[in-house]
Amino acid sequence: MYPWHDTFHMGIVHFMAFPHAQADDEVLKSVHSILIDEFFQAIEVSVLLRDEILERISSQCEIAEVEFLLAAQPLILSQKLNLNSPNEEERLRAVQICKDHIDRSYQVRARTLAFLSGRNDVNENKEVLKDKLVLSLEELCRHAQEKSLSAGYCLGVNLEVFDHVIDKKALIGPAPDAFDVAKKVKANFPNFSLTVDLSHIPLLFEDPLYVLKLLAPFVGHIHIGNGVLEKGHTAYGDTHPRFGIAGGCNTVQEVANFLEALQKIGYFEQQGMTQRPVISFEVKPLPGEESDLVVANAKRTFLTALDRVQPK
Repeated sequence: MYPWHDTFHMGIVHFMAFPHAQADDEVLKSVHSILIDEFFQAIEVSVLLRDEILERISSQCEIAEVEFLLAAQPLILSQKLNLNSPNEEERLRAVQICKDHIDRSYQVRARTLAFLSGRNDVNENKEVLKDKLVLSLEELCRHAQEKSLSAGYCLGVNLEVFDHVIDKKALIGPAPDAFDVAKKVKANFPNFSLTVDLSHIPLLFEDPLYVLKLLAPFVGHIHIGNGVLEKGHTAYGDTHPRFGIAGGCNTVQEVANFLEALQKIGYFEQQGMTQRPVISFEVKPLPGEESDLVVANAKRTFLTALDRVQPK
């Protein structure tokens, strides 16, 4: 039914698509709706969930043959952790907390764990902050490699590229900065990669093909979504609104162009930390919108875009 199953795995960022699922039963019900949908072969779940819930989701993923990925972005943002802090005590605290979640990831048999950098501090030297981030990422990748000896597999450590000056104001950030950091970390740690998000690229005022070509050696995971640059708009900033929203930057054609760019850089042929390369929807309902409808919107958008790239 879906021609990409042998080429890549289609995923979804659960906690973005179902932000109102807070209670355990609501989380499990919404996860179940994804796992029984053959459209999806991967799911990304927040590390903020309790161990028992993560274990239940992991077991369900094994039954459904869906790849189980964990996301530490909600943790980092909610606790304001900073992996590139110039304050060594603050940086080491962030690293230790992230290491603890690497341990949790292995306990629940997740394939990858994603992070984001700390905030871009305009009062600090950017090169110093990038060096601090490299040091932190190397510590995390090393910890993941050490744990892999007893786990039987190696956890992938992903750094997601976020906006730099608009909303989250993360250090990484602009593609050249992401390249500098990834080049240094990847040289010694093959379990490291970058997550590139189509919805963040307009917020960085960059071109998708330029970003993917520059970062091609380090891209290990993909998010697709929409973004709004119109100030005063309900969905302005890093809100991941549905496709087709008035004022949105990404439509069917932008998704199609992005898929073509992924083909050009060989993303679908690469060997990574997951069974297949993963492309995940990162979409979020606005107030008054239903999660299921926003997910259905994303699926229709993707299918139409894919048809333009691979016409029958």
